[in-house]
Amino acid sequence: MPADVLANVRRRWPGAAESWATQAEMQLRELCERYRATPREVLSARYGFVVAVDTADGPLVIRSSPDPHGKDQAAVAVALAELGIAPRVHEAFSTEHGTWTVLDQVLPGTPLSQADPSAVDPQALFTPLAAMADQPPPTVDMPSILDWLRDRLEDDHLADLRPGTTVASVSERRAALEVLADLTRDHIPALCHGDTSSGNILAHAPNRWMFIDPRGMTGEHSYDVAVLALRVSTVYRSPDLTDVIASLAQTDIERLRAWMKIAQAARV
Repeated sequence: MPADVLANVRRRWPGAAESWATQAEMQLRELCERYRATPREVLSARYGFVVAVDTADGPLVIRSSPDPHGKDQAAVAVALAELGIAPRVHEAFSTEHGTWTVLDQVLPGTPLSQADPSAVDPQALFTPLAAMADQPPPTVDMPSILDWLRDRLEDDHLADLRPGTTVASVSERRAALEVLADLTRDHIPALCHGDTSSGNILAHAPNRWMFIDPRGMTGEHSYDVAVLALRVSTVYRSPDLTDVIASLAQTDIERLRAWMKIAQAARV
């Protein structure tokens, strides 16, 4: 178990950290035996134990998370995989100590954050998100991304910030809360990745991307498109970029702009 991961888990879930870490080591050995897998590399993660392994049928990733919402995250990962925009999930289960998922490894696996912007095709990046449009959530009792965003916008001392940012001003957050209230009026809970940050989007063969590590909440795919649009807007300087993205991802342009305003103020 990497020391930095265990330290992060101790800070976030102090009561669960030690038992989870002990169980994670044992469960990894059991899964390696089941899949006849050989551990190859511990992959970078903030709050999870993620190991790349080799099997006779190809490389897999075995992931353990102590997150209380891990079961919801796994359910979203399965739903996204069934749409072909996330790696295949071979197995997902929860124990009293955490949630485990066994997935195909995405190769070459270069995160969008480390990719050469000139080699990234916006069509390949945003078109997959269209598959999520109007898809139902995998379970009916998941938490909502709307509540999560509202809490962030109301927090004057938000600590979980996007790198290089500070808490948005009161006026910016208040305006975003008004926009969120407007969107809530006709919102229908649907399938949502919830965290389409550039570190969660991996290269998979030429001009294809896979979306990993979902947040495990209901929402709408326009929010996912908005978060990703904010990331690429710093690279692709085009006056009609938002319109192009909306068309590729099959989302309403005005709703996309509204979600972008909320995501920007929430520092996601």
